[in-house]
Amino acid sequence: MNSVVLVGRLTKDPELRYISGTGTAVANFTIAINRDYTKRDGTKETDFIPVQIMGKAAEFCANYITKGRLVAIQGSIRVDRYETQTGENRTFTKVSSRSIKPLDYVKNDNSNVDTSPSFEPAEGLDPNGFTAIDDEDIPF
Repeated sequence: MNSVVLVGRLTKDPELRYISGTGTAVANFTIAINRDYTKRDGTKETDFIPVQIMGKAAEFCANYITKGRLVAIQGSIRVDRYETQTGENRTFTKVSSRSIKPLDYVKNDNSNVDTSPSFEPAEGLDPNGFTAIDDEDIPF
């Protein structure tokens, strides 16, 4: 099973693009996560995790999630392999996210009410958020 849940802060605003041909939205961003332990000098180390999210969730990110927001994401670890122009093989590890939820809130000017929406998988999916897709829907 390949499943991950992460909580961290966005290091910059999500970058939204659309896949040519299908028009599927894709958002890329990085979250910063502090490690659980403190070093001898009292500092904490931070991991920077690249995240990719597709579809309506990507458009949600572009519209509502900004740099510095605390979010929870659910998805899976993905390792992409590619070859450079010089013939060198490389790998790139990222989280392919299915859902995202803001954990901090944006105050309305007149109240302390949380006005932040969240994005969860659509109704009718199994409890883990998995859906079957055709090979033609995969962007690579």
